[in-house]
Amino acid sequence: MDFRPTGDVRELTDLVRDLCAARGGEDTLAELDARFGPGAESAGAQRANSRLNEQLWSGLVDAGVPLALGPEAAGGDGLGVTAAAYVFFELGRALAPVPLDSAVAAAHALAAAGNPALARSVATGELIAAVPDILTGVEVEHGEGESGSDVILHSVSWAPAADLLCDSVPGGLRVYRLPAGGVQVERLVPVDFSCAGRVTISAEAAAAAERLDVSGEAAELESLRRRVHLAAYQWGVLDAALERTARYASERNQFGRPIGTFQGVSGRLADGLIDVDAVRLSTLRAADELDKCGGVPGPAARAAVAAAHFWASEAAHRVAHSAVHVHGGTGLDRSEPLHRYFLAAKAGEFRLGGATAQLADLGRTLALHGDPWA
Repeated sequence: MDFRPTGDVRELTDLVRDLCAARGGEDTLAELDARFGPGAESAGAQRANSRLNEQLWSGLVDAGVPLALGPEAAGGDGLGVTAAAYVFFELGRALAPVPLDSAVAAAHALAAAGNPALARSVATGELIAAVPDILTGVEVEHGEGESGSDVILHSVSWAPAADLLCDSVPGGLRVYRLPAGGVQVERLVPVDFSCAGRVTISAEAAAAAERLDVSGEAAELESLRRRVHLAAYQWGVLDAALERTARYASERNQFGRPIGTFQGVSGRLADGLIDVDAVRLSTLRAADELDKCGGVPGPAARAAVAAAHFWASEAAHRVAHSAVHVHGGTGLDRSEPLHRYFLAAKAGEFRLGGATAQLADLGRTLALHGDPWA
C-alpha cells in the first residue's frame, strides 16, 4: 500500500506546518500554559477563558483548512480521513491548541443529520463546536437535579470555548447553543493543560434542545474518524519528541563524546523510531479503511482503528519515557519544551483507556468476525 500524500494533501499539510511555525511555537505554548495551567485564574469571558491559540485558529480558518476536511454537503472539499491524518500529524508535532478535531467531527455529524447550514457554520469557523463522544474518552454521569436527572459530561474537549454543543445520544444528536440556560460548563485542567470542561445539562435543557436524527452507521463512522484524528495527533507528538531527543543525544557530550554514540542510548532511540513508525503505519491504514468503507464501517475499519489506537497508546508510554530518560534531569524540568510533549503523550495514551483497552476492543472484533483481511 502507498500511503504517501497526494499533491493536494501535501500542499495542505505544508500550509498547516507553516501556519503552526508562524503562529505557534514554544513561546506561545509557554504563555498559554502560564494562563491556563494549574493554579491559573479561571475568571473571564467564556472564549477568553479557554486554552485556544486564536491567532493560529484564525489562520487555519482563513486558509480553509476545516472546510477542506469538511463534508461536501456543507460546501467542504471532503478530502477524507487520510488527508485529515496528515493534518493532525502536523498539529501534533506543534502541540497546536486548536479545535480542528471538534470542527471536523461536528461538521460531518451535522451534515449527516441533515443540517448542512449549521455544519458549514462550524466548518468555516463561524462557530466553535464541542462534540462529546464516549468512544473518544468522555465519561457520562447521571445525577439528580432540581427537577429530574441531570446529565454530566466529563472532560469534553473545547467545551469552555464552544458556541455549540453537539451531544451524541442514541439515534442522533442534541444541539445546544452556548451559553444556554440549563447548560453549565466548568473549565478543567487536564494533565496536558488542554482545553476541556465538565458539562452539566439539566433535564429541562435536554428536553428543549434541538434533536437531529443520525443513522447508526453515520454515528459510528464519526466516532471512528475522531479516533483516527487522535491517533494521528499522537503520531505527531511522538515524532517530534523523538526528533528532539535524537538531536539532544547528538549534542550532549559525556565522557568526551555525544551520548547518542553509547549503545544503550542509540538502541533506545532506535526502538523509539520503530514505535513511531508503527503508529504511522497503523494510523494511515485505519484512515485508508475508513476512506474506502463507503460510509458504512465494517469489521476491517473497526479492527484497523483499534490497532492504530493500541499503537498510539503503547508507543506513547515507551517513547515519552525514553525521551525523558535520555534528557536526564532536564527531561523533568517543567519549563523545558520536552516536558510538554511528555504530558501530551501521556494524555493521549490514556484518553481512550490505554493499550489494554484497545487490545480488548480489537479482540472483540476478531472474536465476532474473524480476521477481516483474510
